[in-house]
Amino acid sequence: MRRRCGRRTRICSSSYMICILAFAILILDISYTKHRHKNKLFCLADDLEHEDDDFLAEILAEQAREEEELARMEAEAREYDAMKARQRTGGGMPGAGSGNDSNKNKGGGPKMKMGGGAFSKLEEDLKKKEADRNNAAASNNQQQKSTQEDEVNEKENERIRQKREAAFEAELKKMNEEQRKNAKKQKAKDAKVIKRLLKAHKAGRHYQVLGIRNLEIQLGPFFFFNYSLGPIILFRVKTKQIKKVYRNLARTVHPDKNKDGRAEEAFHALESSAAILTDEKQRNDYDKRIIATRRRNNKYRVEKAVNVCEYGWKKSASTIRVTKKVLGPFSTPILVVGALII
Repeated sequence: MRRRCGRRTRICSSSYMICILAFAILILDISYTKHRHKNKLFCLADDLEHEDDDFLAEILAEQAREEEELARMEAEAREYDAMKARQRTGGGMPGAGSGNDSNKNKGGGPKMKMGGGAFSKLEEDLKKKEADRNNAAASNNQQQKSTQEDEVNEKENERIRQKREAAFEAELKKMNEEQRKNAKKQKAKDAKVIKRLLKAHKAGRHYQVLGIRNLEIQLGPFFFFNYSLGPIILFRVKTKQIKKVYRNLARTVHPDKNKDGRAEEAFHALESSAAILTDEKQRNDYDKRIIATRRRNNKYRVEKAVNVCEYGWKKSASTIRVTKKVLGPFSTPILVVGALII
């Protein structure tokens, strides 16, 4: 019994020693890992500080470069302003003006470089802006002038119309019942002609002003190796026919025969359209504008038709897909029967 108890006490004491050693090793390992992580954190903080310093240095260098470029541009702008001031006062350009400038250049002074770089670009930009400003001002003045002329013409035409209407009413009072009825009927016919003519003139359609249908077709030019054929023009209205139509229509629209109040305005519109169509150069320019407008309209119509077809095809395809999913295996015979019925 004593031997067994001694063995047990020895085993317990040895196990206690092992536990104590393991606990001490665990504590040492924890302290070592904490110290290592702390050193790593310090190293990372140092690296971040170095990176921040490098980034800040790059930003400062970039700002310094931008400031130098801005200062250089301002100096070139001041030199350009000084040069323009010398030109206004008669000083001229350096090297081609007074003797003082030439002496300075001979003495080895700084010469102004008139060439590429930012200075020439600045000069070109200033000239371009000034030209655009002048063109805009000229176009605005022209538009205002044309608007004022149109307003003056409208007021004058309205005054003439009222005067003619008053004269017609005075003539009606002198007629009997039958003559008054015939005069009003004739004026209604004249008003239709005047309305059509003024509407076409306002839209800028000179052929319609004269009541001519221009079916002109241009083919070509066609190129064969080094030779060209055309352009070939078909169904072109001749100038003689235009003059004949103008003479017949002028008798109807003339203010002495036409009783409508706007007959005088329509007669001037007829004269201007006939003058354009009987002059070959003006007529060719007008025909070119008509052809260009017609081509643009045809291109727009074709694009619109293509877009409509694509939209319809996509919608029909999506409808067929949905129908197949819903109907399942019965979709094909139902679609075939529906297509046959349609």
